Amino acid sequence: MSGEKEKERVRWVQATFAVAIIALVVGLVAIAMPFISPPQAAPQPIATSSIPMVNQRPTTRVVVMEWEATLPSTQDRWFPQYIVINQGDTIFLTLEINDTDGAHTFTMLAPTGPGGALQLTQLNMSMVGQWMYHPPAESGPQFGIEVAGAPVGCALMGQNVTCNETTNLAAGTCTLSGCTIAGGCSINGGPLGPCTGSWMLTKNQTEIAEIQTTVTLGPFTAPGVYRYFCFYHQEIGMVGFITVLPNSGYVPTS
Repeated sequence: MSGEKEKERVRWVQATFAVAIIALVVGLVAIAMPFISPPQAAPQPIATSSIPMVNQRPTTRVVVMEWEATLPSTQDRWFPQYIVINQGDTIFLTLEINDTDGAHTFTMLAPTGPGGALQLTQLNMSMVGQWMYHPPAESGPQFGIEVAGAPVGCALMGQNVTCNETTNLAAGTCTLSGCTIAGGCSINGGPLGPCTGSWMLTKNQTEIAEIQTTVTLGPFTAPGVYRYFCFYHQEIGMVGFITVLPNSGYVPTS
């Protein structure tokens, strides 16, 4: 009898271990999926039944997003990487980049179109003298492409817009008629000019680079989770996610 009990105990332990391994694998795949999916893949909204329903009047959310080289990875990142809003909300977004030599984009497919249709928004945050790196295939300025002119490839909620560049530190703006990307580089507090990159400076030189623009996105009409990223650096983790909660207080308009 004791032998049968021992066999039963062994079978129970083996089954429990197998379930734990399966759960671990599923969890790891879920974490890795945003990074191993094809860069061109459209975001897949999750089932609305799996995220909580709220009942709030739609509003405008003010968000400031910055580029940073996150320690200890020293890789390019968007901060914040996670934003939570309600269905029907609008985001007033300010983007700030203080990268002395690397160009970046803010790219997103979001439900800002009629009936919750996905629309592309892409802001090209670059200036003359910066470098468009495409890691991990390329590394270092000798393998990148130097920005030689005004930024191109800008879109706002499904509409192609013109990227314009100024040489002052006033806030830029985006409308459906175009974008004004404000920014410039200053070495030792001197006049604004092209970015040279900190790797080219002498030890007595300090460089400050800032690119700033503001854009209004929304309203976000369909609940789900949507991905934003830098076109050049998404493969090394410069991605983030906007969670749009189902909102019974949102009334669609015609």
